[in-house]
Amino acid sequence: MLGAGALRLALCCLMLAGGLAPALSETTKVRVGLQFGLSYLPIMVAESERLIEKHAQAQGLGDVEVVLQRFSGTTALNDALLSNSIDFGALGMPGVLIAWEKTKGRQHVMGIAGLATITYFVYVNKPNLKSLADFTDQDKIAVPAFNSPQAILLRAAAEKQLGSAAKANGLMVSMPHPDATAALLSESGISGYFSTPPFTQVLSKDARVHPILTSTEIKGKDSTAAAVTVTQGFVDDNPKLTQAVLAGLDEATQLIRNDPKRAAEIYLKSESVKLSQGEVETILKDGSTTYDVAPHGVLDYAQMMQQQGFMKAVPKGWDEVFLPLLKGRHGD
Repeated sequence: MLGAGALRLALCCLMLAGGLAPALSETTKVRVGLQFGLSYLPIMVAESERLIEKHAQAQGLGDVEVVLQRFSGTTALNDALLSNSIDFGALGMPGVLIAWEKTKGRQHVMGIAGLATITYFVYVNKPNLKSLADFTDQDKIAVPAFNSPQAILLRAAAEKQLGSAAKANGLMVSMPHPDATAALLSESGISGYFSTPPFTQVLSKDARVHPILTSTEIKGKDSTAAAVTVTQGFVDDNPKLTQAVLAGLDEATQLIRNDPKRAAEIYLKSESVKLSQGEVETILKDGSTTYDVAPHGVLDYAQMMQQQGFMKAVPKGWDEVFLPLLKGRHGD
């Protein structure tokens, strides 16, 4: 008669011989990388309200720990995702497209959820600056990264206003949003800043600066600014947890729409900005930012990026870049 240990060994051997392997448990710790600004509010809300943990429990996964990590810029965040330092990374939409194209067949980065559709503003601190044509070699415009949505849009604007997208490259400097806001107001090295909420609203109250351009003017409509990405390998190893992350972000967007007061409280606890509770609530209601897990304007960005040399080919549809979990959502 076999002992307990010998019996377990025999059963494992039979399972392996029959092509069956014991099921591997999914990870119990989710590391999410994000940047600064209201674009990333659904992640902050999901973490604060434990929504990912809630949906993980519903999937039968037990206790899950969610950890947020802050990054300045898409490049650093994407590097962390590819090096397995984080599991999910919130990238600007251009960064999502670049990562998707470059990692095909290898680590295969895919989008799991859109975050927010945003109107961007170019603010300047010199009265004589009325358009891009007024900028000299001494004037610089801050963007979060050279492949950020703002950088892609600025090149598109330069193509229209200056006759060459490349002329925007000489104007741009990379700077995190909080630093760019402070530098613009103190006239420290930059003349312009391509802003995102809530920094746009901070600048709108200051008489020292004025806007000269919006993203809507550049491309006719606004697009999803950022999306959450994940590698296919993580999805394959953690299918239920991946679904829980999407469900948590989806519920977070609903909370933002239905309870802007609570969403504003969460934001102010997560980031240090010079705005009151009421001011953040107003931003969440003023239409400058719309939250939705379905991505919008993906192909618009892809076309601009192909023209600017960032992509070889435009995907056939937005759903080619995002996981099938979003099938049936009204993206574009």
